[in-house]
Amino acid sequence: MKKTLLLLFTSLSLGAVEFPVPYNSEPDKLKPMPAIEAAARMRLPPGFKVTVFAAEPDVQNPIAMAWDARGRLWVAENYTYAESGKKFDLNLRDRILIFEDKDGDGRFDTRKVFTDELQMLTSIEVGYGGVWVMCPPQLRFIPDRNGDDVPDGASEVLLDGLTGSPDMHHTFANGLRFGPDGWLYGRCGASSSGEMGVPGTPAEQQIPLRGTIWRYHPQRKVVEALSSGTTNPWGHDWNEHGELFFINTVNGHLWHEFAGAHFTRPHTFDPNPRAYELIDQHADHWHFDTANGWQKSRDGAANDLGGGHAHIGMMIYQGDNWPAEYRGHLFTLNLHGRRANQEILERRGSGYVGKHGPDFFVAGDPWFRGMEISYGPDGGVFVLDWSDTGECHEYSGVHRTSGRICKITYGEPKRSEIGDITKLSASELVKLHTYANEWFTRRARLELAARAETGRELATAKQQLRELFEKENNTVVKLRAFWTLYTIGGADEAFLRKQLRHPDEHIRTWAIRFLTDTWLLDTVMSQRPGGKSEMGQSLVTSAAPLRELIRLAKTDSSGLVRLSLASTLQRLPVSQRADLAGPLLARSEDATDHNLPLLIWYGLIPLADADPGSLATLAAKAELPLTRKLIARRLAEDIEKNPAPLNDLLKVAATRPAAFQADIVNGMTDGLIGWRKARKPAAWDALASKLANSSEATLRDRGRDLSVLFGDGRALDTVKKIALDPNADLNARKAALQALIDNRAPDLRLLCEQLLNVQFLNSVAARGLASFDDPAVGAKLVRAYRQFHASERGQLLSSLVSRSAFASALLDAVGEGKIPRADISAFHARQIRSFNDAALNKKLAEVWGELRDSPADRQQLIARWKTQLTPAALAKADTSQGRLVFNTVCAVCHTLYGEGGKIGPDLTGGGRDNVDYLLENILDPSAVVTADFRMSIVDLKDGRVLNSLIAAKTERTLTLKTMTETLTVERSEIAGIRDSALSLMPEGLLEALPPEQARDLIAYLMHKSQLPLLATKKSGSH
Repeated sequence: MKKTLLLLFTSLSLGAVEFPVPYNSEPDKLKPMPAIEAAARMRLPPGFKVTVFAAEPDVQNPIAMAWDARGRLWVAENYTYAESGKKFDLNLRDRILIFEDKDGDGRFDTRKVFTDELQMLTSIEVGYGGVWVMCPPQLRFIPDRNGDDVPDGASEVLLDGLTGSPDMHHTFANGLRFGPDGWLYGRCGASSSGEMGVPGTPAEQQIPLRGTIWRYHPQRKVVEALSSGTTNPWGHDWNEHGELFFINTVNGHLWHEFAGAHFTRPHTFDPNPRAYELIDQHADHWHFDTANGWQKSRDGAANDLGGGHAHIGMMIYQGDNWPAEYRGHLFTLNLHGRRANQEILERRGSGYVGKHGPDFFVAGDPWFRGMEISYGPDGGVFVLDWSDTGECHEYSGVHRTSGRICKITYGEPKRSEIGDITKLSASELVKLHTYANEWFTRRARLELAARAETGRELATAKQQLRELFEKENNTVVKLRAFWTLYTIGGADEAFLRKQLRHPDEHIRTWAIRFLTDTWLLDTVMSQRPGGKSEMGQSLVTSAAPLRELIRLAKTDSSGLVRLSLASTLQRLPVSQRADLAGPLLARSEDATDHNLPLLIWYGLIPLADADPGSLATLAAKAELPLTRKLIARRLAEDIEKNPAPLNDLLKVAATRPAAFQADIVNGMTDGLIGWRKARKPAAWDALASKLANSSEATLRDRGRDLSVLFGDGRALDTVKKIALDPNADLNARKAALQALIDNRAPDLRLLCEQLLNVQFLNSVAARGLASFDDPAVGAKLVRAYRQFHASERGQLLSSLVSRSAFASALLDAVGEGKIPRADISAFHARQIRSFNDAALNKKLAEVWGELRDSPADRQQLIARWKTQLTPAALAKADTSQGRLVFNTVCAVCHTLYGEGGKIGPDLTGGGRDNVDYLLENILDPSAVVTADFRMSIVDLKDGRVLNSLIAAKTERTLTLKTMTETLTVERSEIAGIRDSALSLMPEGLLEALPPEQARDLIAYLMHKSQLPLLATKKSGSH
């Protein structure tokens, strides 16, 4: 894809090729509601009105917008985005339009095409004498320094490596916007990871991008990933204090962004396996019913919750047209709810929490697909409408010839008489920092920064900004002046250090950020050929600023200040981090803070390699339970090669209260999960004796299990007694038996055979017996099949298909009618085929059936099923019976309507109402499979073979997710891993079902709401 784009940009000359006519691939032949009618049907609070600023054919497929200094609206049109099967149609092109409303009536008067020579255009920003465009994998700059709305020449590639996922086309880089600190910010989804860098950056110096927010310094040409995680951020903005927030889909919708964070992400690995735990969203609510699934996201069913899980575009309103009650509130466009959600941001602890405000507007047009929202120079709010009927992933096609821009105002907005901001003097630009409408401040800052870059003298502006900062009582105005001063080079080290003692928490917070930004830029610039520090001496090597930060960590009352200090940890040399982390960890008021315990840990991760002893010392003094637990976990992972730090921590734990001991023991347990044996620390026995006498059963059990791991025979005998005790709690017996399996108890086989007849315990016993490579064990497991509860037979089958000898016995039993053929799923069949045993494959084909391997076979199969699953046939289906089939065949891995497994994707969303989509994904699941769900074939040294997803990795272990279980194995027990391009979901699921059951299953999947399991009436509504 990268090569295609490069060829495109070098081969196209401006205006040389006629713009391709956009076409509609959307099968829906209906047309959107007339724009005027759509505006009239939008429900707004009293006093507000909506006008149609522009509509098709003047604007189509608007994906992003930006403002210029003249108050004109720049709009990016994206035509190349296509349906999921095609992803992008590179026979089309994208373009940038300029709209101007000269008379202020809410409708555009002039429209220009700035350029139509782009592809995969996701975002634009205007400033510094040109236009910044995001066309993954590149950030480019199109110069227009004379401001005549015609590109001066070819665009310049500023960044490369923002590569989208080959499997997914809706999480790629987007969202260009200048921040208050002068950096250009952007976003990217977790599935479209990249390696960022300016062109020519060596691979080892490229910046890993793994989702969330990144930023680029326009003057220094430095790029960094601020954080990682979430799913697909597609909207961000800053509040009046300069705090950055962004919205996201699926795993939480609202996040407070701060440098160094690792945010939660579904299915994918965090880039740092030592992060361990991730920071969750910052809203205290969801916009869909998480208990019952995403079906609440559609057709107005989630009106009382906010409309659904998918959010696009975001604005924190700081204009001057809407009533004061809306100022500072966050607004985001809800895709399935066809509305604008309102979030009220409240300070809490180290950051903010988003409270659920009333939805601001609800669109009456079913084609409404809001893309971006922004306020303009008169305070009115502009909303881009993609205007389509498809899902957010466009499974059904794209309607390219529609699109709208509406403007929402309260009464009649007051027109500004300022005109072109670039024509103002420096003093006039400074004055704009006092305007109520933040729009003017942002444009003034950008203009001053652009003048600073060209070398124009700004001494007057710097002096006036300094005076404004010093004399102004309004914190917001002071911050605006502070940001601009720093951006144009008017805030030196002495000035910044002075602000560390400012009485306002927001000023102190930004002083810390600007100091650490300077460290970053100093470091990068000094490493470039001929480079040198901008301040003449790198602040990193100066002890004075660090002493100031340590003082703040000890004494500052603001959680927000401590958050910025915790972010700073990752900027510091590793050798200095413990000095700053110590006082932060001593702040007991942050013990349950949403962000700080984890953010501090992320900064400490490298100490485990560089200075593990300091980690033990920090944990001993820490008042943050979560952080000390994670430190214990990390030290436990190194128990074999460097036991001293953990041993020192255990000595301390033996003298501390039970809560402290629980943190250390729980951390050790997490760090040693999957280990068979571990060297016992010298200080363990003293702590173990305390744990054995604890009044807390969980603490006693954890201590005993660790003693077993350390080879204590007395503890092992206790565990055996629990496993064999028929009067003991069943869950305790399961845990005890699993501990014996994990630690390879000497008489494990005999123990498991004894328990093979105990229902609900026998599934664990079967897992233990599967570790013995003896055909007699397989035969015994097959004979015990009927003794297993029906709900646990799947786990037994997973054990039986993990060895070729066991699988042979299983297939013999199926052939003899002792085990129903229907109990063998396509998962089991593919697992058997993983042995590559010709005789076994022949037997599988005879008693169960064939799996189709070639793409041609699968396409023929899809065509055959399409002829059978006609609308008439589906109308005869029993959808309630289809739910039963789903629970048997699919629910072990997939969630639908809040019920089912978490191994595969949640099926509640997507294009389930499209039979083509369902058949392609069920019959040919490996045609397009994301890296998150690619199968690995793991060969164990004991002879077992497992088809699984690799869910987690450490230096010692791998955590594997199979169809029925999650297990952690030591790397030393793995003979090899065969990477596969296949999905964990196998082919053959429908073929294994009787035709009526297959029909019922498809009909159920296509149904738009949950159905009762025991309904007897057949539904004809699909």
